[in-house]
Amino acid sequence: MRSHAHIALALLMVLGATVKLPADARVVERLTFARPPAPESTVDPKDRLALNLERWSTDAERDKVLHAMAENGDRQLLDGLRDVSRLGTVWWPGGLEYDVRYARSQPRADGGTDVVLLVDRPLWVWWDDKAASTTYPYTVVQLRLGKDGRGEGRTSLDSAVVTDPTLGEMLKDYASAAVRFADVRRERTRELT
Repeated sequence: MRSHAHIALALLMVLGATVKLPADARVVERLTFARPPAPESTVDPKDRLALNLERWSTDAERDKVLHAMAENGDRQLLDGLRDVSRLGTVWWPGGLEYDVRYARSQPRADGGTDVVLLVDRPLWVWWDDKAASTTYPYTVVQLRLGKDGRGEGRTSLDSAVVTDPTLGEMLKDYASAAVRFADVRRERTRELT
């Protein structure tokens, strides 16, 4: 009986090593961040919060978002993504997870990158008891990363959402929104084959 278990385990290991990833699993992006205020010198790396993306949204998914906003306004933004499975996850302490339903990035002229994410429900910003509650049934997160892959992020808790032809949607007034994701770091980006 024991040898059958060993054979089964060996087969699973061999078969598992040869499984191909789906064709649409091209990019894996991992970003970590701290809650503000959190100067880098006071942030313990093991206490950082994480955001993992399994893939980026397609142009067709961006078009669905633009169409949904044009037809129904920003309150119905999720309607354009009802048939899209989870693209990634934002992890909060205590096991709370938020599904990312939309994710786009765009290079900036200064060599940095803007990343826009749509989380399928309002984010709970437990570290800021003055955070405004939102009437949106979702949260848009916009990250601004420098050339070095570091930056900060702001959310639709503090800004209206508007359309953008490349990103799909973005914060209307990024500059005046409160920083909700501090010391954002691009941990890993790799192409999967």
